[in-house]
Amino acid sequence: MAPRLGIQLYSLRDHVAPDVFRETLQMVADLGFSGVEFAWQYGGMSPRELADFLQSVGLECCGMHVQLAELLDPENAVYDYARATGTSFITTSLCSRTAEFDQLCPQLDEAGRVAATKGLVFTHHNHWQEFEPGPNGTPQDLLLANTDAALVKLELDLGWARKAGDDAMAVWQACSSRIPQIHLRDYDMNAQSVCDVGDGFLDPATVWKQACELGTEWMIYEQDTYPVSPQESCRTCAQRMREAMEEGA
Repeated sequence: MAPRLGIQLYSLRDHVAPDVFRETLQMVADLGFSGVEFAWQYGGMSPRELADFLQSVGLECCGMHVQLAELLDPENAVYDYARATGTSFITTSLCSRTAEFDQLCPQLDEAGRVAATKGLVFTHHNHWQEFEPGPNGTPQDLLLANTDAALVKLELDLGWARKAGDDAMAVWQACSSRIPQIHLRDYDMNAQSVCDVGDGFLDPATVWKQACELGTEWMIYEQDTYPVSPQESCRTCAQRMREAMEEGA
């Protein structure tokens, strides 16, 4: 299956309260996104209600971003949402705890084991802190070397890797066997800021080509600052990526 375009709902975090949640997801579908990655907000719906609503607007669930403590609890409700919506992926991030990565790696393996018992793939989402050098290499190096590649996959955020000074596309290439999802975050190194997709280091056509070559399942857009509005930035990403996908088909 060709890579699909999703959106992390944190990009629209001020527009996911229960009273506007359905309207926001309908807009996401209308813009041409195929999937939604949730981050703690489910519109006040039960797992079954959320699954039914996604089906009604033609969206898939491309992931669940949750806390590590939730992942480690086999009875946590996040697994009910994940299974009901049919996602393959459940994710966490630990950017505020990079100094602890040598101690956290066993917990990441355990999170991967618990997720696997639920039929899910566990992925770790990076920020720029994981790529900052430390006394024993970068936290990302520690994670790669000290976790089980079969249990701990990566949701590589391209923009944060670039902010740290790395060649994000090369990181993606080098670790492709562990990267079923990427985050489409663009970054302007001159301005030192997040920007609309296609206005920084990312070229939509190159991203699409590499996703196809590497077998990446989901390209998930995320943006947390906007030149105009979150809706306009979402529209820009969807338009530019859809054009690249159609031209490269």
